Parts: sequence; C-alpha cells; structure tokens
Amino acid sequence: MIQLLRITGFLLVIFGALVILTWLVEPLRALWPLLLNLPIAIQIGLLAGTVGFLLLMASLIYERWRERAADQELRDE
Repeated sequence: MIQLLRITGFLLVIFGALVILTWLVEPLRALWPLLLNLPIAIQIGLLAGTVGFLLLMASLIYERWRERAADQELRDE
C-alpha cells in the first residue's frame, strides 16, 4: 500500500509539472480562462476524474511491476 501511495504521489508531481509547463507555454495559456469560467461543479468533477485516473494508472503500473518476476518466469519457460 505504501508503494502505491508513493507511485501516486510521483504521478501527481509529474501532473503538476505538466500543468506548470502548460502555463509557461504561451499558446497553451489561452486554455486557462476557458477552464476557470466553467461552473465549480464541473471543475470539481474534472479534478476528481483526473485524480481517479492517476490512481487507476498508478495501481495498474504497481500491479504490473509486482508481477514482473512471474512474467519473467513464464517467458523463460
């Protein structure tokens, strides 16, 4: 479980870096006013969906990483 939380944290850091890079790139900055003008319910929904997607990807990556030894044994047979 701790490993999953670490991976999730790492993915959130990467996501935050992508958001900052989006803000720094001038043409992509035009998207920010569109996102800020959305109703608060949709903003919260987008945030919840993004966090859920990151958790899902983190759990899938963790599961594949945990089972890599078994996959290696199957490949060797």
